[in-house]
Amino acid sequence: MTDFNKDFNIKIKQIMIEQTHAFATLATCLLLGLLGAILFNSHDWGINISLFGLLLAGGLLLLRHLDHHPISLAEYALVASCLFFTLTFAWRDSLVLNSLSLLGILLIAHLAFTLSTRQKLPRLEISEAFLDLFLLTRHGLTSYHGLVYQDIHWKDVQQRWGQLGRAIIRGVIIAIPLLIGFGFLLMESDARFEETVRYFLDWDLNAKTVLQYVITLILCSWIAAAVLRGNLSDQSLGSAYQDTPQNRLPLPAWGLGCVEIGIILGAINLLFLAFLAVQFTYYFGGDALVQSLEGPTYANYARRGFFQLVMVALCVMTLLLFIHWLYKPYHRFEKRLYQSLAGVMIVMTMIIEASAAHRMYLYTKEYGLTELRLYSSVFMVWLVVLFLLFSVTVLRGYRALFTFGGILTALFFIGLLHIANPDAWIAEINLIRLQAGKPFDVDYMSKLSADAIPTLVKNRPEVPTSSHCQLWEELQYHRVLRASTDWRDFNFARYQGRELLQRESLICE
Repeated sequence: MTDFNKDFNIKIKQIMIEQTHAFATLATCLLLGLLGAILFNSHDWGINISLFGLLLAGGLLLLRHLDHHPISLAEYALVASCLFFTLTFAWRDSLVLNSLSLLGILLIAHLAFTLSTRQKLPRLEISEAFLDLFLLTRHGLTSYHGLVYQDIHWKDVQQRWGQLGRAIIRGVIIAIPLLIGFGFLLMESDARFEETVRYFLDWDLNAKTVLQYVITLILCSWIAAAVLRGNLSDQSLGSAYQDTPQNRLPLPAWGLGCVEIGIILGAINLLFLAFLAVQFTYYFGGDALVQSLEGPTYANYARRGFFQLVMVALCVMTLLLFIHWLYKPYHRFEKRLYQSLAGVMIVMTMIIEASAAHRMYLYTKEYGLTELRLYSSVFMVWLVVLFLLFSVTVLRGYRALFTFGGILTALFFIGLLHIANPDAWIAEINLIRLQAGKPFDVDYMSKLSADAIPTLVKNRPEVPTSSHCQLWEELQYHRVLRASTDWRDFNFARYQGRELLQRESLICE
């Protein structure tokens, strides 16, 4: 009987601890939702996202500390990486970079979910990654409901705190009219006190503002619940989404043999070989062939071909992974067959990508650099890295390492783009072309983000007078001069660009 009472008391204590953690998580989510509603009641994105990310990370660390659940080195790395991408919203102004930062945050959330459910990161099958993406979406949509209606036992709360709660509600109901009455009398008795009260109560609220606050509060608290709910002792993600047959993608009942593999990959390799045979005439012909009247123009040769060739590389990667998933080799020869044909296809795809790079080089040299051309080129380089990674992982029998490596390289490229500052790079290259006497699109340059303004202002003395004045006049209408000055919208690039444009002066005759 003593052992039974001891076990019962331990169980009751454990339930109380879990309920305390559930209430702490709910309170943290509501607090973060309220702070998020205040931070995002602005006109633009900037330091508000960075601060919300820091608050979310702080809430995560606090709940882990209360739960006596230490954070592993891998989790620290994920949190630090996520904070980096939230800080970039207060650093760079480019819409493309901000979108890539959001993509980076989602990729890190995917890795964090996988680490919590499967307790592994490096060895992650592609099918598991897609399944985890679905489970992560489901977890994000149902976290708040699960926290409120599953993790917290409201019947026990009502029995334990119901009388106190009802007393608090009665006290509030009685106190509110008394406060209003006495407050009205005191305001009538003193003009200074009336002015002070009106100042603090004048929130300039309307139906639209209130609705915006409510929606933002719900969204921010929902995001917080999706991140923080997994910290509950009994409702961790690992127990909620165990690696069971129900949480695995079913393997296909049919597969591909060596005959099908030989026909599919062999036919595509022959097609690629024929394409490369034609491309070599361009390589050896150079600009003279491209500019000839009989041959293709720069626009047809470069603009039309580049994006299609990048799409070819993306399709090849998808095809090789899908075929490898379906291929069931029974002998060493069959395994070598796929490796050989896939290796040949990768080599020819790399040569095709070299052709795409050559086309983009010619097009950029003639027409200048734009965001689309730059980011497409970077995407092509990332695909080349993926092909190299595919060669050292999938072709050598380590397919489970490919997914994690691909996500890491994507995060690395996104971070590298933030450091490189693409818009400033675009502005600098086009200014060099202008100094060389080539066409310069002033209208496009003036519409780049605030990241490019320091480069444009710094190099303006080297710009010819006609383009100099036109560029400066266009910059006087840059959106950064109309951007919000609210502290929640602070962005270093916008602040720096606005200061430069307001400080510099130019007189054009």
